[in-house]
Amino acid sequence: MDKLVQLDNEFFDSIDVPKDQVLRQLLSKYSHCVMADHPSSYNFGFVPRAEAIVEALYDASQTDSPTNHHSYEDATTGKIQTQADRYASFEDLFDGMELKIDWKSCIVWHGKRDDFGPILSWKDFLSKRNEDIAYVMAHLADLIIDWSSRAWVISEYHIAMKKNNLKYWFTEFRRRHVKGLPFFKFDFRASISSYETEPGGVRGYVIGSMLMGLTTESFLEDILNSKASKNEDRFYAILPHSKYDDKINQVADWKINTMTSVKLKLFEIMNAEDKLKLLFSVGQSINVMSQLIPTFATPTVHVSDAFLFSGEVDLPNLFNKSAISIHHRAHESQLYHCLQLTPKGYRVQSKPYNEELLQYANTRKEILCSHLQLDEDSLEIDFVKLSFFDRPPSYYQSGYGYLDVDIYLTGSFLKNKWILDSRDMPKRLDKWDYYDNNNTATVFDIY
Repeated sequence: MDKLVQLDNEFFDSIDVPKDQVLRQLLSKYSHCVMADHPSSYNFGFVPRAEAIVEALYDASQTDSPTNHHSYEDATTGKIQTQADRYASFEDLFDGMELKIDWKSCIVWHGKRDDFGPILSWKDFLSKRNEDIAYVMAHLADLIIDWSSRAWVISEYHIAMKKNNLKYWFTEFRRRHVKGLPFFKFDFRASISSYETEPGGVRGYVIGSMLMGLTTESFLEDILNSKASKNEDRFYAILPHSKYDDKINQVADWKINTMTSVKLKLFEIMNAEDKLKLLFSVGQSINVMSQLIPTFATPTVHVSDAFLFSGEVDLPNLFNKSAISIHHRAHESQLYHCLQLTPKGYRVQSKPYNEELLQYANTRKEILCSHLQLDEDSLEIDFVKLSFFDRPPSYYQSGYGYLDVDIYLTGSFLKNKWILDSRDMPKRLDKWDYYDNNNTATVFDIY
């Protein structure tokens, strides 16, 4: 910390900032506020430029200047403090000042607020320096996000997290200017506390980025969203730190080479709840134009969609551990992967279909028939909506249905062959008929 104070003072000297202890203390303390993205700037009904904030800091330092550098007893707390201690927060700087009407009313402040005040020749240098710091810090945060998403790095920080002992260094820093050990230490517990007290601004962005990249995510997020030169490395790196660590010795036999093979294997080894999470993650991002099967193991997954299921699930739409399972079936020398799903309840699109949905049904019929050897002339298309949570019909009738997560199936009840379909389906609940599946008679074979 002393080194940072020294560096600040050297910079202040170089740009001729007055050798005023309180002014320099305020400039150092609130330098992160002299940045366009600091959220505190938006709480006053205007967005002050960095120059305005610098001027406010200067004015604050000059208030009661004879006592600025001396300690005094606070009448409310009885504690001894300096004039600078009065400004405990960034907002206090503005609360104690009389702002001009035209400054308060402006959406963006465009110049000096007081034509008769001193011209602070150094304020532009201070603003430019903080813009440079903001740019560099954002760049470092991006590096952290990129680095921490690599499969083997995820493995390393899982180990470091257990002992709260993660050290890191940016290779872009010049070591010849750094004395001592060239490492930073990331304190997981302290960083969470720091982020909660200051979630915004550049500092909050950097800490938030590191927390997002270096704290434990769900097993699915780790294995699907990580970067790996070889897809099998996702299992080698992440399985040992999961509840599926007993599978690590089998990875060599799995012949994992594509993201589809990663997902197919996950449907084999995971428990029912995680399988359901994976199915719905894929269903949230499936493209309406996609004609690839298996539709439940597409080659890509949206990063943001996996976050939908990062927490524990209290009401999954499943009966038991065997309610979702994968099967591999051969037909005329072709291997088909089939996911069998037995939900507690489901919804079926009412008939007759309108013209738009009828045209859509015909396009999906072509895909089903071409892949699964069905008769296009006799096949009748059905649409099914499945909800992730087990909710009674009254829940949707009360208007809370928008809080649920749904996927859609297109196929045939008669043939029991289905494909995962796009979310771009009719959303009106009065067009869907609800069926409970308490007798587990309905099992969906999804290809």
